[in-house]
Amino acid sequence: MINSAGKHVIHPFDRAVPPTEPPRLLVFVGNPTQYHSPIFRKLSDALGGRMEVMYGDDIGARPFFNAEVNAVIDWDIPVLGGFPYRIFPNRAQSDRKGFWSRNNPSMIWHVYRSPATHILLHGYDTLSSWYVYFAALLSGKKIIWRGETVAKIGQRPGRMEIVKRTVLPIYFRLCNKILYSCSNNRDYLSTFTPNSEQKFVPFPCAVDNDFFRKNAVADIGEQQSLRNELNIPEGHVVIATCSRLTKRKRTDAILDAIARLPERRATLLVIGDGPERPALVKRAKELGVSLVIAGFVGQLKVARLLSISDIFILLSIYDPSPKALNEAMSFPIPIVASTGVGTARDLVQHGVNGYLFEAGQEEALTGWLKQWIDNPEKRRAMGQANAAIIAGYSIDIDVRNVMGILGR
Repeated sequence: MINSAGKHVIHPFDRAVPPTEPPRLLVFVGNPTQYHSPIFRKLSDALGGRMEVMYGDDIGARPFFNAEVNAVIDWDIPVLGGFPYRIFPNRAQSDRKGFWSRNNPSMIWHVYRSPATHILLHGYDTLSSWYVYFAALLSGKKIIWRGETVAKIGQRPGRMEIVKRTVLPIYFRLCNKILYSCSNNRDYLSTFTPNSEQKFVPFPCAVDNDFFRKNAVADIGEQQSLRNELNIPEGHVVIATCSRLTKRKRTDAILDAIARLPERRATLLVIGDGPERPALVKRAKELGVSLVIAGFVGQLKVARLLSISDIFILLSIYDPSPKALNEAMSFPIPIVASTGVGTARDLVQHGVNGYLFEAGQEEALTGWLKQWIDNPEKRRAMGQANAAIIAGYSIDIDVRNVMGILGR
């Protein structure tokens, strides 16, 4: 339904799939995504359907234009279904980003009167997350909080950080448990929760690893056809990156590293889109580097593109928990990730399955690429080390740890 202002509005019970029995767990999240849904399905199975996901908007369940990637996002896998959920009417003027983007006052009464004993609350960065927080406290429900923020390396605390240091110690004191996605995430959250070690429970940053393995392209002939379709030169090593093309992703540094190679037998395959695309295309032409930009694609296509990749690089200046890193590690390809990537400290073991990149190591990056291009056996051996590492970052572990909190 569209209101007079042109905003998409949903009746409280539109598309609602209620629990078959009174829920033990309520979950709050801003909107449906392809990353949350597999977790919710397995969690619902473990609870026998006795949970309900509360969404603050339906963006993601319907196609929407994202200016940052310059594309209409329409997930190629189902993001709803397989778990009870309800999409609440959103009174916000904009549903994209920011504190005021989720304003769902009807959640207050819904949470207050629910028979659930626990709330799994994602974030504190929207108005509705605070509605849910206070309604849970007033109704005696235990709050399980989840967020993936990490400290920004080298940045002085801004005004918002000062506010956080005042408010969050009180906020987290009233939470029953705090889920952390990686070591950097835990370290950051610990600054607000001194002497609260018992509250922390691991909830590893994870994607559906089985999905990516299942949808990988194993046939050599099919892989070659896909390379030909993308006009990747014969004999080139494919260096992939997967991200929104913005300045903080530092994709231009990958182009520069390839340009420094003595022989440029490599193609940069960019899985993503965004405002930096024209500049990257221009830069690649100036440097004489082979560049293929696949654009924004869904997970099925991501799996196909990673299947033809030989190396994966993510050089973000700041990126708390990019799922692209997990996705790449479902494949036997070595990784380079910057220390600005929050999960890199846990997922990338320097010298084992890849290398950690720090600012000023541009020459080292070129050296690593040359090593892997010249020595395919070492490249494959390091890539195969991903499997053992990523096994510790799975949805099954996440679900098991939440069930432990619930006493199951």
